[in-house]
Amino acid sequence: MNEENPLLSLLEDHGPLPFDRAAAADFKPALEQALEQARSRIQSITDQEAEPTFENTVAALEASDEGVDRITSMFYHLLHVETTEELQQLSRELPPILSEYRNDVILNSALYNRLCVVESAQEELSEEQRMVLEDLLSSFRRNGASLSDEDQKKLRTLDQKLSTCAPRFAEHVLKATQSYAFWTSDADLVAPLPESARAVAKEAAEQAGRESEWKFTLDAPSYLAFMTYVEDESLRRQMWTAYASRCVEGEVQNQDLIREILTHRYSRAHLLGYQDHTHYTLERRMVKNLETLQNFFDRLIPVVMPAAQLDLDQLSACKAKEIGTTNLQPWDVAYYTEKLRQEKFDFRQEDVRPWFAYQDVVKILFDLAGNLFDLSFEEVSDIPVPGGEVSSYRVSRTTDGAQVGGLILDPYPRKNKRPGAWMNPLLSQGIWGDRVREPLVGIVANVSPPSENTPSLLTMDEARTLFHEFGHALHELLSRCTYRSVSGTSVRWDFVELPSQLFENWLLEPEFLRTYPTHYQTGDPLPEEMIQKIQDTRTFMKGYQSARQLAFGLLDIAWHTTPPDEIGDDLLSFERRAISPVRLFPDQSGVGFSPSFQHIFSGGYAAGYYSYKWAEVLEADVFEVFKERGLFDHQTSKRLEDEILSRGGTKPPEELFRDFRGRDPDPDALLRRDGLLR
Repeated sequence: MNEENPLLSLLEDHGPLPFDRAAAADFKPALEQALEQARSRIQSITDQEAEPTFENTVAALEASDEGVDRITSMFYHLLHVETTEELQQLSRELPPILSEYRNDVILNSALYNRLCVVESAQEELSEEQRMVLEDLLSSFRRNGASLSDEDQKKLRTLDQKLSTCAPRFAEHVLKATQSYAFWTSDADLVAPLPESARAVAKEAAEQAGRESEWKFTLDAPSYLAFMTYVEDESLRRQMWTAYASRCVEGEVQNQDLIREILTHRYSRAHLLGYQDHTHYTLERRMVKNLETLQNFFDRLIPVVMPAAQLDLDQLSACKAKEIGTTNLQPWDVAYYTEKLRQEKFDFRQEDVRPWFAYQDVVKILFDLAGNLFDLSFEEVSDIPVPGGEVSSYRVSRTTDGAQVGGLILDPYPRKNKRPGAWMNPLLSQGIWGDRVREPLVGIVANVSPPSENTPSLLTMDEARTLFHEFGHALHELLSRCTYRSVSGTSVRWDFVELPSQLFENWLLEPEFLRTYPTHYQTGDPLPEEMIQKIQDTRTFMKGYQSARQLAFGLLDIAWHTTPPDEIGDDLLSFERRAISPVRLFPDQSGVGFSPSFQHIFSGGYAAGYYSYKWAEVLEADVFEVFKERGLFDHQTSKRLEDEILSRGGTKPPEELFRDFRGRDPDPDALLRRDGLLR
């Protein structure tokens, strides 16, 4: 063993992930050794003469590739938060290697036969063990274990091809996002922007040696500030077009990759006996089938679309009042939404920033988790972290000091960091080595960074993003499972957003707002007048926002139900047709969302983007219990932890929901919450 490679310790040691010592060149040789170790362990499982049992086959299989899991977890985290050319090159080299290994496992007939024996045996298994076995056998059967040798070869080829597509898609989006910048030396143009946004844009320009200018990028905080406050419509259109045309054409265009991905997914589903990738995917979702999903869309669209049109009519009237024309365009939405918010409610998103300094929001999240779930968070320096301004915390129980896990927070944009926000279970809760271990969780975001003279001050939307990802983190941290494959967020994909979206609700409740936020300079609580304005704007533009989410969901399903040879040559025209039931604006040439739609083409949401809206119904229904019994009712939060958050995927999601709510979900809960039921 090469002791100079710190990643090799992950094959046996269960200490901290060595982010502080690993180099890009370490990953491939370490992964190769980890795969060799995993293959040897699997061979030992299939070679043994003992009758197959859960422990010597199922549990042994889950433990076989611990080193692979730890190394790949580190690699993909670094790839997204601190990428380099070397890591991007590895992102093209490693997926085919991993795909080959996974296929070697799934298509191992001796291993599959042992699992079938465990399934048919009379061994007494716990509820969790039964779910682990069921999920494992389902994975084998749905991924080719029963195919002929010839079809297994075809499947391997398809999986190899798909494994290279997603990293290239994401790499193109990152490059397209980073390649555009809007520069200006016009002080009048930037004057309407909030001081914090101007300061960040000024610092960005100064770092590039252009001290007399301001620099705006397509990173979310910069882009949104520009679109919300720049008065010149032609410049908003220019910025919007740059954002909406990412990867449509040029050197990093993704249209060819979309065709390739869709063709391979469709062929793969057919090979496995499914009509298309959507039917393949929904079989292992809470929604279960396309008919149920279509009924879900059919319930929401007739309610959402009239509300969305009313929202846009109000924006059109606002535009007409300002410049005399009602020709509302997509690059107008953020600008006139803010104008209308000020006009109707005398309220601006900027008004709340002083009460939501990033460091204060973190403290609020920790205090709220302590209030609801008896958790405490201690900042530590012994958890190695990657990237720039990143902090780490040890999470414990306030009741007995028992350690719950570790948390890493990475809040600000960087040049080599992927856009967006996400939670990453760096080490899932469950058995590692000889015992059940606590999780290590990362929250990554791109919120407004601090400037030279001002700390990071967040809008409500940015604060909501942190609450959302913290909800995911709690799902991991509060997990009390034995096996990693069903712990934490290892649940059905359309159930995974319930805890994250649920946690956003507290941020908008008067009782919460009176209890927690304080002014970063004076320490004063949020004024009652401002709390009332937040309540007044709770359902503001909800119709438009819901229509937009439904459009993404419909687009995703359209891509994954239409045979590739029926999509046609013009992908952007297909996109426009797919979202026609919820389209709110006329067509714009040369732009499209699909070429940068990372959730479905390089993330895990293919045929699953509807999950956000589906989970909104679940969380709105769950939160009604807190509304009835009290925001900080400890008995309710204890039930939430015991019956949902701690259980992971140890039971089907519909059963977990019924355990807590006592019935099936009520779709009208979301429509009530968003003020869309008239």
